[in-house]
Amino acid sequence: MISRLDVERSAIDVAHDLMQQGNVGEARKIAEEELEQITSETNTPELWRLRFILARALEAQGHVAEALQYLESLAHPCERDKESRAFVKMYRGSFTGYLGRYEASYLLFEEAEMIARDGDLLEALGDIHLSRAFIYFRQKDYTYSEASFRKALELSEKVGGWYLRGHGLWGIGKNLMIQEHYHEAMPWLEESLSIFEKADARLAMATVWSELAVCYLGLGDDIKAMELLRKAELVNRESGSVHNYQVILAVIGNVYLHRRDYFTAISYYQSALAIAREIKDPVSTKKWTRNINLAYARIRLAVDQQNPRIA
Repeated sequence: MISRLDVERSAIDVAHDLMQQGNVGEARKIAEEELEQITSETNTPELWRLRFILARALEAQGHVAEALQYLESLAHPCERDKESRAFVKMYRGSFTGYLGRYEASYLLFEEAEMIARDGDLLEALGDIHLSRAFIYFRQKDYTYSEASFRKALELSEKVGGWYLRGHGLWGIGKNLMIQEHYHEAMPWLEESLSIFEKADARLAMATVWSELAVCYLGLGDDIKAMELLRKAELVNRESGSVHNYQVILAVIGNVYLHRRDYFTAISYYQSALAIAREIKDPVSTKKWTRNINLAYARIRLAVDQQNPRIA
């Protein structure tokens, strides 16, 4: 006879694999269905893993505030379940940071790190470094962001596996990319891509494609950039990963801006902006609005150059 615990573990494995492969909607569906069937007052690590998958899926679909509210509504994990306690703090820190509440975010990360260190949970500690690194990145604190990604990369040597190493390499490359060190960024990104490809982590692959596209565009190769972006666009659209999808749309807009096709660029920026507003992403809302204003400024400049005023 199959126990409820066995069913939970099976569902976790399936949902986890679906998230890795980029099928966010199906992963969420499985997590929700399994959680609805659990009526007892259990508080097992397996139950928390299902809850984390649901929260991650909600966030990926753009429901950040809902994901945070969901985690905050739950009773605390058992005192002895240090891993779940650390991850609750970590995910709450991430979602709080995405909503622009940075001070509260870093306090939650500190609490998560203390729990992970106390339990000697190296893999969880690596995840915490990755999550905090991305919030630093959103604040444009690239020095601290890169340092946190490097900490995760160092831990990957002890933990093993693909996840920490791949994301650590990606994060270092991402920080170099955003500072326009394109030649330096590309080897880090390409190495992370090879790791994600071997793991069949399609969402992670699509993210790296978009970072590499920015590098190629910065180096003047808009054709290669667009090729990578179209691949990333397809993966993110099919996966339902709304946050990543809006970023891809905006970067495609950058390619059209580079090509001086300003109205097409604006249409992509507007699509990205609509998504950013819908998911209440303050950082992206500000960025895409700025991009739209930049494109209109370029149009006005082009018109003035074609029709110079006579003094």
